[in-house]
Amino acid sequence: MDYEIIVIGGGPAGLSAALNFGRGMMHTLVIDEDKPRNRVTSESHGYLTQDGISPAEFKQKAKQDIAKYKDVSFLAERVIDIKENDDGFEVSTQEQSFTARQVLLATGLREQGPDIPGFSNFYGQSIFYCPWCDGYEMRNRKLAVIYSVEMMTHMVKLLSNFSKELIVFTNGESVTSEDKVWLKAKKIDIYTESITDLSGENGQLNHVTLENGEKVEVEGAFSQMQWDTHFDFLENLNLKRDDHEKFEVNAFGETSIKHFYIAGETKDNFAGQIIDAAANGGMVAKMIMMTQINEDF
Repeated sequence: MDYEIIVIGGGPAGLSAALNFGRGMMHTLVIDEDKPRNRVTSESHGYLTQDGISPAEFKQKAKQDIAKYKDVSFLAERVIDIKENDDGFEVSTQEQSFTARQVLLATGLREQGPDIPGFSNFYGQSIFYCPWCDGYEMRNRKLAVIYSVEMMTHMVKLLSNFSKELIVFTNGESVTSEDKVWLKAKKIDIYTESITDLSGENGQLNHVTLENGEKVEVEGAFSQMQWDTHFDFLENLNLKRDDHEKFEVNAFGETSIKHFYIAGETKDNFAGQIIDAAANGGMVAKMIMMTQINEDF
């Protein structure tokens, strides 16, 4: 089946774009595997009028909004390949193929946490990565700060806004004497031994166990995560990236391939709040529609 636009990904960026496409009367297909990165958490924050909403409820409400517009349809499948063709693009899922004049990639990020035993038992419940997303809920607790030495200073400063009881864990990385002096002056303990276990109950982190056997009591943590956008289904597209593996896009979100756009976290190559992704998805959608209308006029 042919579409004017195919949106790959049904997160905040993709859904916001789909809403705009529906209002712009563009024949649109949203392909969404429904495995969002934020499914590990029960609440999302910082979105005006939606503060504290669960990711699942946010998605349900967004799809209800879009359902009012007959030009947008949804497909719950996984995209496995995208190829350029004479009409624009051929997008293939595990079951079928579709063609579209323009494609918007809004799949978010692939996410990987640190290789620490027990980490997944607490991530999204009492371990987080974003102070602006979850710092308020973790305020005034004794917090572990599990970051690389490169990011440690920055995160300690940010998290000090929410808690005066911070404990730094570098998970085996050594630190400079200057860092030690700085942390000591701020009365912040630092442990450079490797972490061998995280323990607690019902999603609540209580202890960080170190390689030397020491067990440090905590009430939660903020940890560094790794993200990338090297999705297998993009292998047949020669999309240009910069030195940091971020997709090269123009001011309108268009990539090095004409009519192939990127929005949200996929474009930023960095995890953010849902309000930011949704805003960007809406903006890029308008750019896509203006391009198509101008070409057809």
